[in-house]
Amino acid sequence: MNDTWIFLMGGVLLVLLITPGSAASEGAPGTGGFAGRQAIAIDHPSGTEGLEVLFNATYLPGMRPDFADIRFLDGNETAIPHWTATVMEGSHAHVWLALPANATTITMLYGNPAARDAGDPDAVFLFYEDYERGDLSRWSFCGSNAAVRSDVVRSGGYAGDINVSEPDLRELANNRICLANISAGPIIVEGDFLVSKFGKWCGSGYIQAWSGPDRLYALHLRNGSVQYYDGAHRNFSADARAEEETWYHIKVALDTPNATGHAWMDGRYLGKMTLRFADGSPVPEETIFTDIALIGSSAWGSGDPHHFCADNVVVRNYVPVEPVLSYEVNAPGCTGDP
Repeated sequence: MNDTWIFLMGGVLLVLLITPGSAASEGAPGTGGFAGRQAIAIDHPSGTEGLEVLFNATYLPGMRPDFADIRFLDGNETAIPHWTATVMEGSHAHVWLALPANATTITMLYGNPAARDAGDPDAVFLFYEDYERGDLSRWSFCGSNAAVRSDVVRSGGYAGDINVSEPDLRELANNRICLANISAGPIIVEGDFLVSKFGKWCGSGYIQAWSGPDRLYALHLRNGSVQYYDGAHRNFSADARAEEETWYHIKVALDTPNATGHAWMDGRYLGKMTLRFADGSPVPEETIFTDIALIGSSAWGSGDPHHFCADNVVVRNYVPVEPVLSYEVNAPGCTGDP
């Protein structure tokens, strides 16, 4: 409901209409609606603009217990995109920030009970997909075998599924792919992935990074193994297995300046590879990846279709040493008391 105020000034009747949800009532930056300001120091600043960095924000007196009122500003008082991944109410929150290049300090605003959560993962990451929209609209292309489902989910209400209903044939390749446009390098690709019971011969799920027509097979869960492909199938680790119907959190860092890829599975480091495209050619240092792709693959003479499922997929910039963020204690002009 709107509030209407009527004033008589100098014989002129003025009508002021106040609408809930305005910047003033929500306390957007610059309106004075945030009672707290806390300086955040940045160790190991990066020259990468918009580098996605995880910050463990601990609760400060006056802050909303759900952390919905936190905002971040650079040295010019310009808003920094953020997204709150997890919250332990009244204790701490894991917050991703897209940091300005070479920043050594930023400011966190808080202390506004009327503020709503302003986090936006699409503004932070190169690409983000948790499938909670219930559709595939974040992808630039999805084949006809791609779908969103709610019965096989890692977290939330939905996950993605690439249903490989035919054996591998060249003319069917576009049926079993999800593609997202990016423009960056080096990068990290991570997310939760599952492969179903394999077909008669084999089945797999591929994480690829494309550079124009060139394809880099960053990682694939294949025949009970975790592999990459550079003209031949190679294991990241001899004892790392991809069991059927099991979710794994996979992380792959494509370090193009050092021509090296690294892989992790459920936090365990699997090893490294020399970055080569599918034809075996080296990946140049200056490579910019234009797309990332998830591809379901299977080959069989008979048997049930194969499924490659994904959830919580993130693509972000990679640096060898990530910045570390922490509250500055007794910083000038700060009202927080960490």
